Amino acid sequence: MNPQIQNTAGLRDIHLPDSVSWWPPAPGWWIVLIILLLAIYFIPKLYYRLTYVSINKVCQQAFEQIRNEYNTRQDSKQLVQALSKLLRQIAMSYCGREKVAQLTGDSWVDVLNSLSEKNYFNKALRNVLISAPYQKNIAIDADELLSVTQQWINALPEKTKRPLLTTSTTMESTS
Repeated sequence: MNPQIQNTAGLRDIHLPDSVSWWPPAPGWWIVLIILLLAIYFIPKLYYRLTYVSINKVCQQAFEQIRNEYNTRQDSKQLVQALSKLLRQIAMSYCGREKVAQLTGDSWVDVLNSLSEKNYFNKALRNVLISAPYQKNIAIDADELLSVTQQWINALPEKTKRPLLTTSTTMESTS
């Protein structure tokens, strides 16, 4: 017999190793999975944080629009109507539509005063808010009404829910 064949006769055939298993994944795949899970968790929170506008800021913007419109037109009736509408929207945002929407007269102004720690709307302003939006000719101290309304808006507690108001509340929408 050939000596070379004799030397290889005891050897077994070549066997390939088992294929690489899919489990456990390589460390890179673990990193990708962790990044993906963190993105799924944090992207909605980031989106909410970037798009969130506090109700207080929306109230200030709407009030500034009303003030600018009044400074342009000097129409007291439209001012009172726009402020009345804004105050009602703010009260509904804080207390809920069911509790505030049907209120009129003193009970409505009492709700406004209850939202802040101080009673900003005294007897004279109370009468202006209750009756002036429905009168044909009115005589009011617009600067006092604007000043008190701004103080009241500034005194509102910070609202954590998304605002129900839009910044399109202007005096034009009331006419």
